[in-house]
Amino acid sequence: MDRKKWNLGKIDKDLAAKIAEEYSVDPFVALLLAGRGVTAPLDINDFLGRETELIDPFLLPDMQKAVDRINEAIFDFEKICVYGDYDADGVTSTAVLYSYLEAQGANVTYLLPSRTEDGYGLSRGIVDKIKALGTNLIVTVDNGISAIEEAKYIKELGMDLVVTDHHLPGDELPDCVAIVDPHREDSDCPFKDYCGVGVAFKLCCAIEGDSKTVFEDYIDLVAIGTVADIVPLRGENRRFVKAGLNSINTFKRPGVEALIDVAGLSDKEIMASNISFGLAPRINAAGRINSAEKALELLLCEEPEAAKEIAEELNAANVERHEAENRILTESQKLFYENPVLSHAPIIVTYGDNWHEGVLGIVASRLLDIYQRPVIVLSNRGDGFSRGSARSIDGFSIFDALTVCSEYLEMFGGHSQAAGLTIKTENIPAFMKALDEYAYSQPLFYPQINVDCKLNVESVNLDLVNSIKQLEPFGCDNPSPLFGLFDLVVDGITELGDKKQHLRIYAHKDGKDKQITLMNFNVPKGAFPHKQGDKFDAVVSLNKNLWNGQERVSVVIVNTRPAGVNDELMVRCIKLYDKIELRASLRPDEVDFATPDRPLFARLYTYLKKYPNLNFNSFEYMANKISENGDNLCKVRVALLAMMELNLVKVMPDGAIVVEETTEKVDINTAPVMEYLKEMNPLV
Repeated sequence: MDRKKWNLGKIDKDLAAKIAEEYSVDPFVALLLAGRGVTAPLDINDFLGRETELIDPFLLPDMQKAVDRINEAIFDFEKICVYGDYDADGVTSTAVLYSYLEAQGANVTYLLPSRTEDGYGLSRGIVDKIKALGTNLIVTVDNGISAIEEAKYIKELGMDLVVTDHHLPGDELPDCVAIVDPHREDSDCPFKDYCGVGVAFKLCCAIEGDSKTVFEDYIDLVAIGTVADIVPLRGENRRFVKAGLNSINTFKRPGVEALIDVAGLSDKEIMASNISFGLAPRINAAGRINSAEKALELLLCEEPEAAKEIAEELNAANVERHEAENRILTESQKLFYENPVLSHAPIIVTYGDNWHEGVLGIVASRLLDIYQRPVIVLSNRGDGFSRGSARSIDGFSIFDALTVCSEYLEMFGGHSQAAGLTIKTENIPAFMKALDEYAYSQPLFYPQINVDCKLNVESVNLDLVNSIKQLEPFGCDNPSPLFGLFDLVVDGITELGDKKQHLRIYAHKDGKDKQITLMNFNVPKGAFPHKQGDKFDAVVSLNKNLWNGQERVSVVIVNTRPAGVNDELMVRCIKLYDKIELRASLRPDEVDFATPDRPLFARLYTYLKKYPNLNFNSFEYMANKISENGDNLCKVRVALLAMMELNLVKVMPDGAIVVEETTEKVDINTAPVMEYLKEMNPLV
């Protein structure tokens, strides 16, 4: 189930009114700004797109040292190698700095690592390759801050190193000419959240001595890298992306235009979301499937025909990437279907033989969305080791979990939401057990969705949507606003699409007359179980839709729930049921809370017979319909599990629940789950 816990924003309406008056902005925009904590004058001006000067690049640490050494290399025609990374940020960083230095007449080349052969960052092997190019000066972009031993080796080989990076420094810094990183403790830069291309851009501005020309020439690439790297769209990043999108929509460099074309976006205004879901994946696919240098070649390409050919190669790589991740996802879900208990672990671990390592992180993200818990995806390499990627949710640090369980790992790294790891394959079972123990020792964690504010059905109109556009571009730390529509009553449902995978839902607010139309896209079967007359709550996004030359408001469902349910109780029920599936130790009060009585069994069985083929994932809906208090999801799930164990019901591969015909009397207490609960607390 993809149900999340809803956090409804608390807004200071008096403060919002003050912002609206002082800054002459739409009251609803002011309400959203206040709700997001955008209350300082500089932040408000950033969000409203009111021009501010760019930050002085020389406020970044070691910038003068970096500029002096690079200018010396340009003047003496020393060989400079720009060393980047294989993701979209690393590729755009390399494109910006390499292009700029080449335009200055520098003797410059570039090198990008292979994801599978070289891994991230500098290594002795990479340094040897760079030395073989006749290099005097290495300038890193989007990496280098942790290259302690590599910096020593570079010095031994008689080369100089300038590091530009945006990752957090460790306790020791590389021994080199300059380290330009906004996260250094001695940094005076008021803005810290640049990505790699943002730092590379600031370096170019510092060399130029004027930001204007560099801004005009490269801001499109800076915007692509900034959005792709999912850094906060606040402060100067917001300025980069806003201006970059304007540049892309008015004048496109051949490589970017070809990329837009193969992504099917030629007839659209390019927004940040188009970069996130259209352009960035194709740039990243090059590094995941083949070589990132192909993506760099595209961004540097000046001939439209050649750019088109390269873009088609990237598009093919992206298709291959899709196929690889779908294979892994299908294999994982088949494993969970055959062994349901695996998907109830507090941290899901799935692994297979020779899975494509370039897509493991994407698969982990998709499984996280499906199962609503941290995920680790491992590929058995066949040499006794498995390598993998981890993704987590807000409120649970996967990096801390790996640190606690590090005795089972060969190496790992990352941050709270994402990490990479290598493990001996034979250690995976013990590692999984240790992860479970750690997770159970932590406070309850569950994915959440932030709802900006409640909306009345009557207030949904084009003026409202136009107001929201003032907060674009949307992205990390400035997501597209989400709104809560509560106590909606279903009037009707229409299935759309070749596979009936989309729903158009007609509803009205309970007690009101105005009807609203909501779209629910790519809905798994049974994911919206509500029928005519049912009441539900919805989290929605609002957009404009042009149809037959007429603009209309598009209300798109993001998450739903039965009207008025208690989210805290929902999370408690789901987490407790997970422990039951895993046959973990329970407290007496947990057993009492989870054990269904005979009347509940009877109501559930009768309900399933009355409504055949109800989807297995509609637990919350069933609980709302048949439990006495309307919300004890855990008892309903336990009752359904007991029925499955006793062959009273069967769950089909598509999730449909089928009631088995039987005339024999069955003692529900003989179900293994009921015996387990009895064992946990004999008094129940």
